[in-house]
Amino acid sequence: MRTSHLTALSGLLVLNAVAHPVDDFTSHEADHPHHMHKRQSADALERFRPRQRATYVAEDGEPAASIARVGGSPVDAAEALVRSEFPDAEFRRVGDSWTSASGIAHVYFKQTLNGLDIDDADFNVNVRSDGTIFSYGNSFFSGTTPDAAPAPEEVIEPQPVLETVVDTLALPIEPAAAEIVVEETARSFTVQGLGDAVESPPDGQLVYYRTPEGELVSAWRVETDVGDSWLTTYVDATNDNAVLAVTDYVADAESYQVFPWPLNDPRGNRRQIETNPRDRRGSPNGWHQDAFTTYQETRGNNAIAQPNTDGDADFLEEPRPQGGRSNRYRAEFSESLEPAEYIEASVIQLFYTSNYFRDVLYVLGFTEAAGNFQTSNFGRGGLGDDSVILNTQDGSGVNNANFATPPDGQQGRMRMYRFNSTVPNRDSSFEAGIVIHEYTHGLTNRMTGGPANSRCLSTLESGGMGEGWSDFYATAIRSTRRDTRNTNYPIGDYATGRPNGIRAFVYSTNMQTNPYTYSSLNSLGRVHEYGTVWCTMLYELFWNLVDARGNTNDLTPSLDSRTGIPRDGKYLAMKLVLDALAFQPCNPSFIQARNAILDADRALTRGQNICLIWRAFAKRGLGENARKEGEVFTDDFTVPAGVC
Repeated sequence: MRTSHLTALSGLLVLNAVAHPVDDFTSHEADHPHHMHKRQSADALERFRPRQRATYVAEDGEPAASIARVGGSPVDAAEALVRSEFPDAEFRRVGDSWTSASGIAHVYFKQTLNGLDIDDADFNVNVRSDGTIFSYGNSFFSGTTPDAAPAPEEVIEPQPVLETVVDTLALPIEPAAAEIVVEETARSFTVQGLGDAVESPPDGQLVYYRTPEGELVSAWRVETDVGDSWLTTYVDATNDNAVLAVTDYVADAESYQVFPWPLNDPRGNRRQIETNPRDRRGSPNGWHQDAFTTYQETRGNNAIAQPNTDGDADFLEEPRPQGGRSNRYRAEFSESLEPAEYIEASVIQLFYTSNYFRDVLYVLGFTEAAGNFQTSNFGRGGLGDDSVILNTQDGSGVNNANFATPPDGQQGRMRMYRFNSTVPNRDSSFEAGIVIHEYTHGLTNRMTGGPANSRCLSTLESGGMGEGWSDFYATAIRSTRRDTRNTNYPIGDYATGRPNGIRAFVYSTNMQTNPYTYSSLNSLGRVHEYGTVWCTMLYELFWNLVDARGNTNDLTPSLDSRTGIPRDGKYLAMKLVLDALAFQPCNPSFIQARNAILDADRALTRGQNICLIWRAFAKRGLGENARKEGEVFTDDFTVPAGVC
């Protein structure tokens, strides 16, 4: 039986046994031609969205990895792979191949047939500098193919094709006024005489394309650029002039009225309109689209957010904020109101913060193969169908928040509660540190012991470190270039209204302000208390690395393209802590988790930061000779000889 591991911000015990105490605005001018075009084009994009057909073979995947360079060129090696995979296929190399700073050449091919492109059949090959195949993906067609291209008399003429496109998309074009120039081979055409109705003359190209049922047919590919939409429409060229697919080069800008990343809470801050905040490295399709569906609400490949004031199991049926076709999210918020009066703003803020943090973690290494939370994994490993369920103002509790982490392939669930220690009450979704704390439980439970095992932070010591890692990421994210090692940070101070937050001590490098050392565990007995000790050690590590390597103030990590090492100390600390999760054993001890961070640095930087890491832990009693005997923890402040 697989068991979800739930972890909470406060010490409240919620479950039993294995659980530790978890908008373009939509215009009203419906008859205006521009708005009619936008609406109908958007409808067509949804109805005729191309099918996902690609497969991907990763670096550790299949026999092609052994194919060596042919003729001294990565391009030749890539072509040899394509021929080995599809020996009977016709194809051509596309001219946008390139080599990255890491030395990997990226080579692209298009499948052809009877002198025509199969427009939805592509093959990309990634080749190492020595000519061996690193990885590859393809959507080549392998079914029954026509023996010959259609004769000119068999092809539907351009005029009715243009009429079909204009009618389907409600384009601001009058086909009767168009002058259609057909190229000599009758395989392409250009539309002239449309004036300001278009940005550039529409054109058509005869290609092959797959029907929704997977049959290969000849089609006209018609491009129409009308400014706010640059549409490509595929129309069956020989049968019934039916639209097969519609795509758009123009992506509407997702935008959110929120307290922007990485602000911790509303105090002294103002909400802003954040446009397209997604990091394409982690969310290439944005935050509102999975492999099959584009959503116009707070839902997408990474998360689904909604209120759940009833606190029941029907939360997925709750109404979510609607962003319209451009996914513009706006809602009222004021700290003078009770949370119920700004619940839409709460959902938007929670969706924004969770997605932003998720993208940061992706860049740092919490990817599909590592067990992250995505509906579609795009063939990159791991199990999909496990985006995070985000419930705000959850009615099942107060003064808390929690995150349930089942094994990879099952959805995580975050519940954010109302805090009632202030008047008016406060909504924990508006304290980014709490949201980050909870999401980090998903990270640490998935990466420790492997994505399929959610029971590897279930002891007091390991579960306590789970709380510490969550506090660490919440604290590290909010740090800025203005901060110094003398900056102290609490956790939960906004939601509770308590300046020092909910931990026994604020996070500080000052031993008088926060005196915790390894042996402090002897007098503590709850996971959140253990967590405060662990995060205190990580906070020392954080400042050692920031003092040595700086803080660029970047909102997301910038990595060296050759080594993958973050370019500043802030994100280097976060990455080393993340990488170490995969090194450490199931249910690790403090000493084992420390050693895993040392190993992570050896693997990533060849040990450039070993001295700084040891100094951080030794300052807080977890030095070379620290030990645990039975249930007794003994400090040691020694840095191993020779490492500094």
